[in-house]
Amino acid sequence: MTAREIDEGMRRCVRLAREAALSGNYGLGAAVIRDGVVLGESGSGLVQGHDPTAHPEVQAIRRAAERVGSRYLTGAFLLSTLEPCPMCTAAAIWAKMRGIVFGATQDDARAWVSGHPDETFTWRQIDIRARDVVWAGHPRLEVHEGVRREECLELFALTARQAPVGGAAGRR
Repeated sequence: MTAREIDEGMRRCVRLAREAALSGNYGLGAAVIRDGVVLGESGSGLVQGHDPTAHPEVQAIRRAAERVGSRYLTGAFLLSTLEPCPMCTAAAIWAKMRGIVFGATQDDARAWVSGHPDETFTWRQIDIRARDVVWAGHPRLEVHEGVRREECLELFALTARQAPVGGAAGRR
């Protein structure tokens, strides 16, 4: 994946995240891209849904696999506005993807939460970095961290501002 494709893909993820935040969800967005083609994408729908595995990264992988008619997405990259959790990273490994690209890190999410506690938008994290999951898996994916990070950091505040009055039932 070229630097230009990564940049354009991350811009797309930020747009998806903004749309999700405006709909009352977490400001998260993800896409699966191969050879410059978006195979699957998703903004967060966690707050309205009841599926705890429906992270935007997993949704994007599911849509991409359906589109190509295979559980393997060889050569594809998973792009996300936030560092994928161990479940999402493992899904990329199981799909035999080429790599993961993300903007904000787990540490960024924890830092946001420490200053902005919220019962609905908890930004919970499992303290295992994506690169550590990748290191333990096979195939070993490429990991590109901090891409368009500043824009991705802004999504935390956008989520809080767009939260519906009274909150909603859901957590990440």
